Amino acid sequence: MLCYNKGTKRIEGKKEIEKFRYFHDHFPHLEIEHLIEHYAVFGGLEKHVTLSFSDSLVSSVKSNILERYDFLKTKILPPPSFEGGNLRMLRAVAASDGKVINVFRRAGLGRSEGYSTYDALYRIGMLYKEESRESLAPAAPGTKKRKEERGYTVQPKIKFTSPFYRFWYTFVEPHGSEIEKGNFEPFFESLEDSFDRYVSFTFEDLSNALIKRTFETMDPVFEEGNYWDRHNEFDLMARTRADRMIVGECKWKGHKICKSLVSKLKSKCERSGLKPDYLALFSKSGFSNELKSSNDPQLLCFDLDDFERLLA
Repeated sequence: MLCYNKGTKRIEGKKEIEKFRYFHDHFPHLEIEHLIEHYAVFGGLEKHVTLSFSDSLVSSVKSNILERYDFLKTKILPPPSFEGGNLRMLRAVAASDGKVINVFRRAGLGRSEGYSTYDALYRIGMLYKEESRESLAPAAPGTKKRKEERGYTVQPKIKFTSPFYRFWYTFVEPHGSEIEKGNFEPFFESLEDSFDRYVSFTFEDLSNALIKRTFETMDPVFEEGNYWDRHNEFDLMARTRADRMIVGECKWKGHKICKSLVSKLKSKCERSGLKPDYLALFSKSGFSNELKSSNDPQLLCFDLDDFERLLA
């Protein structure tokens, strides 16, 4: 049986708010949608970036990253990040779901080498580890684990410490040889194909920060973040001081969220053994009329305007 582990705490909301505010302080002219998109690309690189009123994201990436590729690679990125095992791990974190076994496998690293490589990249401030909050209930005395649970291991995830690092190893580094020659086309093709999905990870982090801000006066959140188990992955799962649970989904897409997502989320919760007090939905493009008119006290809906509260 799977169950939620209340013993493992993760609080990143305040830190994420501070990083997001810091970025906004450097570029206060950006409206919230563009602010989130630019933060997903340039977060952590603020002192080396110029973003004007008239520049599009594409032109900003071109002038601040692609045309300064050599400078960023030699002067800004830590030199150890180009070493063989370190580089393979950074590529693997960018391309995988972040679970340690999948990262090590993709990077071609054994368990011992994988953890030592992670430790080196953690020490230079590029990666951190988020522990799983799943726990497996022990088998009853005299019985064996169910077949589907045998060999299953609860795993932490490895993540980048800044959006810029993640952007670099997701889009820039894989096309480094072409970029050095001045050929930006493969990079922009990759960016166009995957950018919304890429921003969704930053949107999840900011949504976790927003749920912490939303509950801070009435019932403070003391634990939040992604949640994953053997069955499902959730963008958000938070717990308050009064032991209320909030489970959420975040959608950075060009269409409104409709009621069918609520049904899917409830089904996922049931399969994972979660019993939330609130279901939280976060949407770039808003919500269907049916959801907006819902009187369900369990349902919390947040659109882009709500993210302005992170800047207050």
